[in-house]
Amino acid sequence: ALSGIAVLLCPAALLFLVAAFSLEPSHCAKVLIMPTIVFDSHLRVFMRVAEALTDRGHDPVLLLHEGRDLETYLPGFRMQRYWGIFSTESADAWVQEKIKRVFQGKMTSLEMFSFLEKYLENCDLVLGNSTLLQKLQHEHFDLLLVDPNEMCGFILAHILQVKYAVISTGFWFPAEIGATSPIAYVPEFNSLMTDRMGFFGRTWNLLVYMITRVATKLVILPKFERLMEKHSVEPKTSMLDLVHGTSLFFLCNDVVLDFPRPTLPHVIFTGGILAEPGLRLWVEAADVGVVVVSFGIGIRALPSDLVEKMAGAFARLPQRVVWRYFGQKPRNLGENTLMMGWLPQNDLLGHPNVKAFVSHCGMNGVFEAIYHGVPVVGFPFYGDQFDIMTRVQAKGMGILMDWSRVKEEDLYQAVVTVISDPRKQQST
Repeated sequence: ALSGIAVLLCPAALLFLVAAFSLEPSHCAKVLIMPTIVFDSHLRVFMRVAEALTDRGHDPVLLLHEGRDLETYLPGFRMQRYWGIFSTESADAWVQEKIKRVFQGKMTSLEMFSFLEKYLENCDLVLGNSTLLQKLQHEHFDLLLVDPNEMCGFILAHILQVKYAVISTGFWFPAEIGATSPIAYVPEFNSLMTDRMGFFGRTWNLLVYMITRVATKLVILPKFERLMEKHSVEPKTSMLDLVHGTSLFFLCNDVVLDFPRPTLPHVIFTGGILAEPGLRLWVEAADVGVVVVSFGIGIRALPSDLVEKMAGAFARLPQRVVWRYFGQKPRNLGENTLMMGWLPQNDLLGHPNVKAFVSHCGMNGVFEAIYHGVPVVGFPFYGDQFDIMTRVQAKGMGILMDWSRVKEEDLYQAVVTVISDPRKQQST
């Protein structure tokens, strides 16, 4: 069962957007939204915010590159198109290639900077597009919503001389925004630590903290500053000053999942922004319950041996299993397992017959599971998924699995445990 705070996550968070700028109640504000050029899961969060703004009489405009075909679930929103780095190649195909390298064991931490390089190339095209900048200037926006993965949004807001707020779709709470991060009990991003660290844990946390700060201040931010110099952005400023100039930080996180840490008055937690009450579906016919399996929008292919292990484990369960999957069906697929190219994840998790969620530990899906009180068996693959699942396990809401080492029996036992252990149900 969920606490009252979780029930209020989505509506309360969206209402705070109005506080980002001073408006008369009758004034229609123009809000420019710049989501990241990859990861449609991020876009879904910004879409929900755009819907809330529209419902309250405001005018959101989505800044999307040419070739991003998302018309099917962008009804009624204005879009400003521009020529970007993924206008001639598929962003999804590029991301899938990176994920493939993760499964092959070839994706190193340094290669994650390839995402940064794509963001930089795209930002270069945006800042050099005088026609686009003129169109945006003429709109006279009241607010710009920035995805911190797409740091070009900070620069664009500076050029347009408009107030801006950050909506972070993951664990983005770095020291750069001015928050105190006591390393003794606040785990640094990618440290995989909890808030209970011994001497060696704190030493490791300190090391990761220092590496992150050095990489951010000496590598990442200077790259964007060189872009500002290249395009003669005026008035001159630093990226750190632009980050500090953010009016509000909306973090898709919540105290129900994260560890205790100092925060700031302009930081607002919006965890569960996509979670909503579920529908009654075919799962009602499952006498002993249903297990939902989904690895998100971004992961379209899994290693064949991992798929075989999963199929074998699911076939042994007495529950029905609905599995979002894109590839060829495994030979050992059980009669209790239904594979679908798409599934209404939130609606399924909201059904009382759903007993467990097998996931890649994306922030949106985890908060949907928390919202509906469903324990998680998590297979983190990259990015903040490891940190998210570390917290889920530490809070007693699920079990963390290693996809590269898992055996069929391990997965079977993990699912059985989260379903049968009342402590997992109570924690969520």
